[in-house]
Amino acid sequence: MPTTKETLLPNLDANTDALIECILTFDPALFDQQPSDGSWSAAQLTEHIYVLDRLIFNILTGETEASHRPADEKLATIEAVLNNRSRILKAPDPIVPLGKVKDQQILITKIITARKDIHKLIQTADLSSICLGFIHKGFGPMTRLEWIVFLMGHSERHFHQYQRIANTLHKNS
Repeated sequence: MPTTKETLLPNLDANTDALIECILTFDPALFDQQPSDGSWSAAQLTEHIYVLDRLIFNILTGETEASHRPADEKLATIEAVLNNRSRILKAPDPIVPLGKVKDQQILITKIITARKDIHKLIQTADLSSICLGFIHKGFGPMTRLEWIVFLMGHSERHFHQYQRIANTLHKNS
């Protein structure tokens, strides 16, 4: 569990690399193909991750206040929720993919750009500050550190979904 800038930066980089690797497992011709089970396509899943990454970046750069608690206080709870694969979490409307961007390389570029922006922010921002621009309905007010760990955990949660999509598409082709 990364709790300092020194541990957070390489963890974010590794998470980004793993995400890009998942995306690149798809042949571009299959990237936007919807699985027969009606779940999201790899393109839709990637758009969903990108939209959340951008939303979190906006939260991180928005209004904050000094925290009067440990910056990592909620990390164990956040990780427990995100690592519970038996619980299906429904995406709220603002982060449901609209299907507007279907090109694999465009989405990869967007994600890399968003992650670079977050990487730069980690280097300069006070990670213990509480973000006020959005209060998570499940976790309440979160520090910048907690939001960044949430972002990485969210991506990791979807790594398995990419594999399921690929397996379904290959089974049906």
